[in-house]
Amino acid sequence: MTLRELLKLPASLDDKPIIAVPLTLGPTDKLTPFARALQEKNPDIVEWRADYIADEFSQVMVWQQVKAGAQAELSQKNVSAMTEAKKLAEMDRAQEEFNANWPIMNSQIIKELAGSVFNTIGSFPIILTYRTKAQGGQGELSPIEYTTFMVSALHSGYHFAAVDVEYTLASELRDKIIAAAHETNTPVILSYHDFNETRAVDQFITDMSRTGADIIKLAVMPKTVADVQLLLDATQEASVQQPLITISMGLIGQQSRVVGYRYGSEMTFATLDNQQTSAPGQLTIDELLQAWQKK
Repeated sequence: MTLRELLKLPASLDDKPIIAVPLTLGPTDKLTPFARALQEKNPDIVEWRADYIADEFSQVMVWQQVKAGAQAELSQKNVSAMTEAKKLAEMDRAQEEFNANWPIMNSQIIKELAGSVFNTIGSFPIILTYRTKAQGGQGELSPIEYTTFMVSALHSGYHFAAVDVEYTLASELRDKIIAAAHETNTPVILSYHDFNETRAVDQFITDMSRTGADIIKLAVMPKTVADVQLLLDATQEASVQQPLITISMGLIGQQSRVVGYRYGSEMTFATLDNQQTSAPGQLTIDELLQAWQKK
């Protein structure tokens, strides 16, 4: 099965790969301008990079906001030291109640975050991704928090076209996300990013294919043009059942984003403009289309 078939996307009339656009907006950014640009550029699919916003609604961050509000209110009142101590003790008890209720609150917060994305750009298929800092993203949630976020988002009632799961996540946590994805009929993209070098590409593809993933994504950093060709050749020679997404990052690797489909990579990532890159070397959609016209 091709990646387009797996993601239930229309067939390409010119045999070009799927174009995915990253959504990298934070809590203070507005979705509407992004949605308008999407309609204009019309990519195949959107990758919601939830790591750009989810951390602002973590248990620690939400409690800090609650606590800061209570302390600000207390500081504005002229109270005795005894009364202040009593209020602070009450705050400690409130934190215990907050912690006890957090799973329910967290589930609702995640549902609202997903809803805001779907309600604004829901006409486009959406890939759910939370990229950790270790894998080149913004996310600093713990592995358990990351797993909870992904599972909750998958069960939020909004159907994602696919979910990205990091290969570096502990296998027992990774399997929980994969199980939740398959429960909701969501294809799993197993991803690995190496920002330092290009090594053992064929072995990575083989090892990743032995998990419960439906799609394999491998992004590596080249030091030479030969590294780019190594990735392309490994993609072409791979004998795995899953569709492949392979990328050579950075300026040296840009060519892989243009011609990778000829070697079997079925998706390429491009931005709406050059201000919204989510990985080094990404082209804009306009640049990508122009490069294809020249080939």
